[in-house]
Amino acid sequence: MTPFSNLRVTRRGFLRAAATAGVGATALALVGCGDDDDDQPAPAATAESQEEQQQQDQPATVQQQQQEQQQQAPAAAQQEQQQAVADQPEQQQQQQQAAPAQQQADQQQEQQAMVAEATGGTLRFSALGGGGSSLDPRSIFSMLAYHSLAASFDFLAQHGEEGIVPGVAESMTPNEDATVWTIKLRPGVTFHDGRPLTAEDVAFSIAFLGDWETSPRNAAEWQDVDFPNVAAIDDLTLELPLLRPRADFIDASLALYAPVMPEGIDNWQLPNGSGPFRVESNDGADGVVLVRNEDWWGEPAPLDRVVTVPISDPTARINALKSGEIDFAYQLTPTIALTEQDNPDVTVERTNAGGAAMCFSMNTSLAPYEDPRVVEAMKLVIDRQAMVDGALLGQGDIGNDLVGLGMTGYHDGLPQRERDLDRSSALFAEAGISELTLVASEVAPGLLASGELLAAQLAEAGVSLKIEEVPADAFFGDFDRLFSTPLQTLYFINHPPAVHLPRFVGSSAGFNLTTFTSPEFDEALTASQRTVDDAERAKHLLRAQEIEWRDDGMIVWGYSPLIMAYSSKVTNVNLVGEGLVKFQDIVLNS
Repeated sequence: MTPFSNLRVTRRGFLRAAATAGVGATALALVGCGDDDDDQPAPAATAESQEEQQQQDQPATVQQQQQEQQQQAPAAAQQEQQQAVADQPEQQQQQQQAAPAQQQADQQQEQQAMVAEATGGTLRFSALGGGGSSLDPRSIFSMLAYHSLAASFDFLAQHGEEGIVPGVAESMTPNEDATVWTIKLRPGVTFHDGRPLTAEDVAFSIAFLGDWETSPRNAAEWQDVDFPNVAAIDDLTLELPLLRPRADFIDASLALYAPVMPEGIDNWQLPNGSGPFRVESNDGADGVVLVRNEDWWGEPAPLDRVVTVPISDPTARINALKSGEIDFAYQLTPTIALTEQDNPDVTVERTNAGGAAMCFSMNTSLAPYEDPRVVEAMKLVIDRQAMVDGALLGQGDIGNDLVGLGMTGYHDGLPQRERDLDRSSALFAEAGISELTLVASEVAPGLLASGELLAAQLAEAGVSLKIEEVPADAFFGDFDRLFSTPLQTLYFINHPPAVHLPRFVGSSAGFNLTTFTSPEFDEALTASQRTVDDAERAKHLLRAQEIEWRDDGMIVWGYSPLIMAYSSKVTNVNLVGEGLVKFQDIVLNS
């Protein structure tokens, strides 16, 4: 088990990134195929980039990283030089000492000047939205609202593209058997109204999200907290006891969805957060105006403000970008990506961060999917490659009915489930199935097309499919419908299994749309959570996935990259968490 304070956390220097932003944004990992320029070989690493990579590869504690951020840039550069000197032979030390520290200081000042020249401006950001009325963390239903939440509130920590990204938690460490976790906070963090952020606020936030009555979507994440015995040791230290060992508590809870709110908060229209932006206005429909928080504990954002614009249709989003109405279009379709990839006026990005596991969800407690024969028939009738080629235009990977492809802990040793039309047809006939109904919604690009392809594939097995479409901005707003629909399109953020399974699979999951439960699965998942030894925990997690793959009602037919596009003046685009754009990093060039 690796505590948060010992994790290798990648932290890109803000000034360095901003200084190079004019050349192009950081290349993101691609999913799928295509003839994009992004597929060209990367240029040879410069001496500077090699040195930076070597520095990133060295382990560092979160506490050390915080100290680095607070130091003056020239002093930090000088300390790094001194450390490198100490680790080299005497002759090399003499060469290093000959390099003038003033040169590095001048370089840092030049970078600061470049950022200062680009600082300012308003980013107009659009994604699927329009159904929200507040920024209450318990009821965020769109990625547009989620972006406003993540910009206005700080998190304890978040999953990043290359590891855990620290937030207001300086360290999070367990005791020997992972039954008590100690959270130490950064000093000097304040909410937007000026009051300090303390351990009491963190305790309040966890209890707030962990209340089954008021926060049913998030409570499962915190169900192992021994709430009566949570204690603030001092203003910056929280002791968090658990009801059972949770060696996976950072991945599954503390770094997953842990926004920190001030104790007693009750205004969610204009909430009092501590993030890099504060909410200036909120029109009640996901349209939010965010202004830079000058007192944020991190580097102040270059942007003056961000305006979120709810546009539900992806085609309308890209048209708004091309016409100059917005600067950033989030969650676009593969068709749009192929059409616009050579447009010199926009930058198209495909990335694994925030990528979607594309699914059909069968509720195994409802007819006809309470019959295992129908569940098996559905899994065998799907032509997964045809789904990826048709619904995603080949810009993705085929799935194998598990979430987490490419992530730590994913079970890639299971046989790939292939189409077996003869077996599927026989099972449908045996179960007396000749027609089915699918509820479909374009909450992720390609899901409606996947429904049409499913209809064609089922027809080959002698089964007709009726498709009922639900508007994308209303799909997740009706929980009663979600849990009472026999068959529906769905997507999940492609999280590691240790993150995904406790939230969505098994008897303790808070959002188990297939209603699949199994004592065998629960036992394997619980064993993985309480086992401190990393290797043993991995074995239990693999076993849980084997059972899920065999018996669950979720069909993961493919993986779609997150596709976004932005104007040529938008630079330094970085992602965190579930594909969230870090507004505090973005620089607008004139």
